[in-house]
Amino acid sequence: MKEILQQTKVFLGLEIACLLLALPGGSAVYGGGPYYRAETIFQPTLRYPECHASSIVALPDGSLMAAWFNGSEEGGRDVVIRAARREPGKEIWERPFVIADTPEASDGQPTLFLAPNRQVWLFYRSSYQRQMPPPKLMWKKSTDLGRTWSKAEILLDKMWATRNRSIVLTNGDILVPLTRHEYASFCISADSGRTWQECQPLLTEPRSNEPTVIQRTDGSLLALMRPYDPDPARRLLWQSESFDEGRNWGKPSRTALGNPSSSVQLLRLSGGPLLLVFNDDCETRTNLSLALSLDEGQTWIHKRLLEDSPGRFEYPALAQDADGLIHVTYTFRRTHIKHVEVNEDWIRDRQ
Repeated sequence: MKEILQQTKVFLGLEIACLLLALPGGSAVYGGGPYYRAETIFQPTLRYPECHASSIVALPDGSLMAAWFNGSEEGGRDVVIRAARREPGKEIWERPFVIADTPEASDGQPTLFLAPNRQVWLFYRSSYQRQMPPPKLMWKKSTDLGRTWSKAEILLDKMWATRNRSIVLTNGDILVPLTRHEYASFCISADSGRTWQECQPLLTEPRSNEPTVIQRTDGSLLALMRPYDPDPARRLLWQSESFDEGRNWGKPSRTALGNPSSSVQLLRLSGGPLLLVFNDDCETRTNLSLALSLDEGQTWIHKRLLEDSPGRFEYPALAQDADGLIHVTYTFRRTHIKHVEVNEDWIRDRQ
């Protein structure tokens, strides 16, 4: 507990410094150039000291919602999915609440998705100790923007999990990234979630998983995957392309982007560029960066550090609201969920 309190003190000091940057007269003012603001969504308790793997979604009413798993330790039977909302015009997140809790099981890897019908969907993995029965990919729905939730249902009963945000393709299909220990894949619904089709796995050597995906302007899909190469010099993000709405994928190849075997996430910004958040290092999860691509993912420029102090900053998630602000949530030293909001100018303004 002493370590948690020390980390909390360090974080609060960083948070105050960050907030000062967003105040009038500071170096970042929203609407007047580069903008940056940060705060915590969740802080640890004695009973539930660990949190991880957040997801965030911008909702039609102007609010934000984030979800993550929380408990004594990852994989523990007391691990649940918690969520919190930030109402429009507010700077403080509301008190977190539980949105998924399977008895005697560990619930993890939550991802939030705003469906075309304005429902909010939650995908998450539910698993029991000793893997008996095997983990299941679960989902729940909310018709009131995340305030109340339906009963949990099994989406896939094949040891799949999610990690990254789902997307709606230009043809209306919903594409959900899937991950398991050995490889990555996707499932697709062409009927608003009534039925699902599993796609071919994306196989690499060494293995990769936790895919993140965007659709390019020409209709093709670009996926990036987490690497597991034992040689740090070759620990680079994998990529693959699909030219048939995700049903089939090309042979994965390595990118030039280093990564310490950690989750990354892609987002297409409303102005057109692609945004990537990732640990920009082949060995540690200390550096967490944002990068823009102006050529549909061929090159990544305008890199800007979010974190580079001692500690682990990992498993980031992205969203963009109707005003164009970019929202990032990520695990801060396994004890906090941190939320950062920036504008595109801040990423381009590499000081």
